[in-house]
Amino acid sequence: MQYRHEQKFFMNAHTSAVLKRRVSSVMRPDVFAHHMSGIYVVNNLYLDDQYNSFYHEKMNNSFSRDKYRVRFYNGDLSFIRFERKHKDGELSYKQSVKMTEEEYRSVARGDLDFALRSEHPLWQKVALLHRLRRLRPSAAYSYTREAYIYGPGNVRLTFDSHIRQDIMTPEPDRSAPPGEGGMLEVKFDGFLPDVIRDLLQGLPLARTEMSKYSYSRERGLCQCLLS
Repeated sequence: MQYRHEQKFFMNAHTSAVLKRRVSSVMRPDVFAHHMSGIYVVNNLYLDDQYNSFYHEKMNNSFSRDKYRVRFYNGDLSFIRFERKHKDGELSYKQSVKMTEEEYRSVARGDLDFALRSEHPLWQKVALLHRLRRLRPSAAYSYTREAYIYGPGNVRLTFDSHIRQDIMTPEPDRSAPPGEGGMLEVKFDGFLPDVIRDLLQGLPLARTEMSKYSYSRERGLCQCLLS
């Protein structure tokens, strides 16, 4: 599996605006679906076990840890993925499998029986975890993402903001709350090109290990069952 570097930063609204201007001159928007500007909504449903193991691994900053989540975009349930994200320090990789809307709603109810019948390696792993530790929904939220990509180094910069409890949000929120710029994520393969590194220089970016998942857990964004 392909490991990628992942770095996260908090920033204020002014820093976010300055960096977006810099980035747009060098990188191109990572277009998703019909949002040609590269701005879209990421909808998330996270799972944890009966011991809240994944949450505690994150909060204890364990070197090696996992997350299990359902993800779709712009409130559109026609394309849904179940993902396992594994991290070893700054390096991470993802496994994913497509799922149906029926399977998604089943997971949202805490029903993972269908995983027991699947031959896909990821579902088999989930089924084993569920047998041993009883997986269930632990956080549900959405946020607005603006994404840019750069070929050399397979670089991807994402500006994430407006985390909210309404998991089915279909449209991006572009209004920046006063003083809030959100989170910047910098992802790349083996190296970060100097031209991208230079874009980040001289800006008050605060490196953080906090994830949007841990942020949501701390703030109780856990409405998981859908109508």
